[in-house]
Amino acid sequence: MARTRTPVLVVVDFPAMAETVLKPLVDPVPLSPVSLVWRKGLVHPGIDALRRAAVELAGEEGWLRHPLDVWIPATDALIMMSRS
Repeated sequence: MARTRTPVLVVVDFPAMAETVLKPLVDPVPLSPVSLVWRKGLVHPGIDALRRAAVELAGEEGWLRHPLDVWIPATDALIMMSRS
């Protein structure tokens, strides 16, 4: 941001920068789904640990629930609903 002067979207706790303004996106709050992908057939203890941690955190934090009063692109919403 400081180098290119191009506006960017950042997470809520992004550190303040000189000559910038942080504006929260609200009403509705946009969701930004992410995916964990790996090469088919890849066997590695680090990947296995990451997958287990993601599954555990998804359950604890409700990552796969679609909250009310948020905006998510229709394609992403369909994918999320098909995996529930």
